[in-house]
Amino acid sequence: MKNPDAALILAAARADGALPPDRFPASLVAQADEVAHVAGRSLMECDCPWPAPAGAVGRPSSPGRALVLGWSETPVPEELGTYPVARLTPTQTITFALCLAQAWPDPRLPPYPGRPFERAEILDMAGDIGLDVNFAKAALDGELQWLLLIVRDGPRLRLGPAVAALPGTFAETMRRFHDRLPGPDDAPPMWEDEDE
Repeated sequence: MKNPDAALILAAARADGALPPDRFPASLVAQADEVAHVAGRSLMECDCPWPAPAGAVGRPSSPGRALVLGWSETPVPEELGTYPVARLTPTQTITFALCLAQAWPDPRLPPYPGRPFERAEILDMAGDIGLDVNFAKAALDGELQWLLLIVRDGPRLRLGPAVAALPGTFAETMRRFHDRLPGPDDAPPMWEDEDE
């Protein structure tokens, strides 16, 4: 980035999902964080394998530090109404929940960075609970990576920097419902046809 300013850093963090923090002076990052706080956002650092985005070419390297644009504790993103918030389809949500369950087995720990997990494990569990495996594959290989909810970590997957950027209220809520994350013994609810 040639002559970056606070607005350019925030725009790049939002567009790319993660930026190498060593590319910018600490004073400029601090200034960008102050601007972000005014809009209910925050700049934060986390570990992230590079290259992170799903469309990136090349094998991810070992995790390095990354700047991500997160949400401040309040207001909740949905309440702001000024920023579009990505909405997952039900299949994408369940697939992400399967990833979260595999990566975060101990709710006493923070969910991010979690532990790496196998793509095949997620697809097996998706089939076991009655989720369409082709849609689960599409979620794993597409939207969940594009949104940086998961990233490639060599041959495995892991939670992405977007999970690190979620407000602390997300982790607290998920801790209360951790035992309800889907696993191989769970099946989605089935509704009976009203005519029967």
